[in-house]
Amino acid sequence: MTYLDEELIEACESAQPMPFEQLEQKEAAGFLLRIVATLPLRQQEVIQLKFQNDLHYQQIAEIMQTTANNVGVLLHTALKKLRERYGALARDFIPFKPKST
Repeated sequence: MTYLDEELIEACESAQPMPFEQLEQKEAAGFLLRIVATLPLRQQEVIQLKFQNDLHYQQIAEIMQTTANNVGVLLHTALKKLRERYGALARDFIPFKPKST
């Protein structure tokens, strides 16, 4: 029987996030989705196609029947609004920080 060195055990931390980290991630994702839902529909669509479907500007332009330049403008405007709204609302969102021992 071989005993594991405690330093080795600590060095091999679990790849799984802790339960409070999972909850924080879920709450943050829901928070962001609620903010995205406040955007105009075309901006919501371009955000979804770019970040959820990982499409390029030209692919998005074909789907949305517009130009790649317009996709860039829509995306820029949407991200700017998201940053502003997130910044304004995130002050109330305080992430959980466990006490370190």
